[in-house]
Amino acid sequence: MTAAASHRPSLDEIATAGFRATTETDEIARRIKDAIGAGANYVPARLAIGRSLALPDRPAPAKGEPGRIIKGENLFGTGADLATWVSLIIEHAGEAPPDLRAFQALVSAHWVRGMRLLAELYDASNGDAFEFKRSLAEAALPEGPAKPMDGASPAPAAEGAPVALVIPVGEVAQDAATGEPVAWALNAPGGSPHAAFMGAVGSGKTRTAAAMLRAIRARVPVPILAFDFKGDMSDANNRLDQAFAATVIEPPRTPVPLDVLALSDRSRTGIALAAQRLRDSLATLRGSAFGPVQKGLLGDAAERALGAHAPCRLGDVLAALRAIYADQGRKEDGATASLADLCRFALFDPQLRPEAFFARSWIIRLTSDLPDLVKVSIVTLMTDALDRHLNSLADAATDADGNRALRVLCVIDEAHRILGVKLPGLSGLIRLSRSKGGAVMLISQGPDDFDGVEDDFLNEMGLVVAFRTNADPKAVRRILGPGANLALLERGEAWVKLAGEPAARKVLAWR
Repeated sequence: MTAAASHRPSLDEIATAGFRATTETDEIARRIKDAIGAGANYVPARLAIGRSLALPDRPAPAKGEPGRIIKGENLFGTGADLATWVSLIIEHAGEAPPDLRAFQALVSAHWVRGMRLLAELYDASNGDAFEFKRSLAEAALPEGPAKPMDGASPAPAAEGAPVALVIPVGEVAQDAATGEPVAWALNAPGGSPHAAFMGAVGSGKTRTAAAMLRAIRARVPVPILAFDFKGDMSDANNRLDQAFAATVIEPPRTPVPLDVLALSDRSRTGIALAAQRLRDSLATLRGSAFGPVQKGLLGDAAERALGAHAPCRLGDVLAALRAIYADQGRKEDGATASLADLCRFALFDPQLRPEAFFARSWIIRLTSDLPDLVKVSIVTLMTDALDRHLNSLADAATDADGNRALRVLCVIDEAHRILGVKLPGLSGLIRLSRSKGGAVMLISQGPDDFDGVEDDFLNEMGLVVAFRTNADPKAVRRILGPGANLALLERGEAWVKLAGEPAARKVLAWR
């Protein structure tokens, strides 16, 4: 090791050192902090440094009166966070600074340049907080086409034009009686873009759904949001991660990088409505222990947290709920314990606003070792966020024949795990998202899973595909008609009900 290298700062030295920009930068940071609702001074500083690091050229040295000091452990965090920031700064510079003072100067240069860039975005938004945050999210997106991973197709850069999507029902897609091809006009006028697949383990329901999803993606650059309870949607057989250039995430090992509680309307009414919806979503989860009184207090806490924090986290809602309990002299109970259990895990990291997050493809793996409350909460909050996002958009475009463009595919494998729970977001997506370009695909074990569900989802499906299973005959007749018998189906066969057709028919989906 050279003499110069021996003076390079360690991570511990960086963590305890003081960093500062300029007084001009501090004044800009104050405005940015107010605009985004941040509670700490390091938040706008991190945004500024990150924004500067996105530019390829090296920043000019900081000039001006020195500003307030922020310790390294506050500015960059500790542990892996600190190491990541330091690595990014050194990688951008192309070499390690020779000493701590040189590293501090480099940080100050990025800090000053980045804050000026943030000021430009803020001024262009005319002080509108939502518009500023939208511009900030767009500025963080990479320029140019996304690079494919492992031979995958590039992720779509923009919403595709409307085209007729007539998708074969499975790999073979033949009527078992006539041999004629069987296809589903997914986005045709007057129909529904939603589908349900059901069948016993090994019957081919996921295989068929994946084949149809790949066929859709081959026609249009639509992103996917898939909830994978078995871990097979990205395996060698189904390959949905490759087909959609999807990022595979396993929360809480890797938090979902979505600002899941983001609001497009931060008016008092908008915040109150969002708080009521969050209250309903969390309070109806199995085992959540929210009675009528606790449910009302949860709504008050959600409204308080959403109004005070942007981004707002579940931990902010928990803190607000505990404060309300303390104000009323209430002891903590099962309701606060349930919310605290969720907050033990870093399920979400609000890096991306919904418009940026849902423009990309994601497979969310919900492994068997996760508590059911955590898995269902992830699905609940993310479908809520997707429903709110789609409802904030104008109707999706249609072509001359009335075929509507798709904006996103939401897929839930092993859907029986969540069908017994009232999910406002999923209900909204199935009932109302068609005009917005949304499509939902539910993959479950059988018709019985839909019995007792408060929302009759199957009535909203444009396609129902049922493979072999020992389902209740009454449920089968209700869904597919009197002639269907799922117990007698052969390998690869399914009963298929297409919206608009008078009766279900037996189809060879795969062989």
